[in-house]
Amino acid sequence: MKNKANQMVKRVIEKFITKNSDVIFFILPLSLFALIGFAGLYFAIKYPTNVPFYGWFIILTFILMPLLLIYGFVFGFSLSEKRQKEIEDRRNSVYFNDNGISIEMKLFDKTCFVNWKSVEVITYYNFSVSSDFSDHYEGYKLYLNEIPLYTKYEKQWWLNKLFPKDSKSKIVDIKNDTKYFLQIPEAIQKYLTSETVTQKYKPTTPENEQIIYNKRNLKNDEIKRYYR
Repeated sequence: MKNKANQMVKRVIEKFITKNSDVIFFILPLSLFALIGFAGLYFAIKYPTNVPFYGWFIILTFILMPLLLIYGFVFGFSLSEKRQKEIEDRRNSVYFNDNGISIEMKLFDKTCFVNWKSVEVITYYNFSVSSDFSDHYEGYKLYLNEIPLYTKYEKQWWLNKLFPKDSKSKIVDIKNDTKYFLQIPEAIQKYLTSETVTQKYKPTTPENEQIIYNKRNLKNDEIKRYYR
């Protein structure tokens, strides 16, 4: 039960990060700058004789600029076509070739490469955790016999430089908001198995994923035990 609860919490966190990337990567850093500004304002009011004119200007800038940008993110500056394209370009993309699968993780400025030979099991999941289907999860999990290879982009965003550590997990989760997600069944059939892989999968539960490819004929409980 504890393991199931941990998996559920992990999925909820991953869903939140995916759906709220602007909040995490823009609003939170801006809020930090605003808090620094308010802290500076507190000390400036308490010790006004120690603050020169330009000091007040800097403090107000630290407060007003982040708040203005946060307001735009929350209540909506109208998105230009260029901004919409930038948001679309940040989505993960998956590509296939004879060597393996490449997942472009543009939000994190890196690529995840999975060699076909390292793939032991591929499962499909499709379930909801709320009655109104607002929290819906669909995707593929690749269970590997080695850690995938991560390659960072030459140019990286400053926040990604602060957190450069790559995942050591042997499970790669490809969600349905990934570009070219619908091409995955065709790629599995082409590179891993000659059997027909249909896209019309049955709904699953969080505990029981549908096995699409299985090199060693493992059962669901065995997969969960091997890849804790």
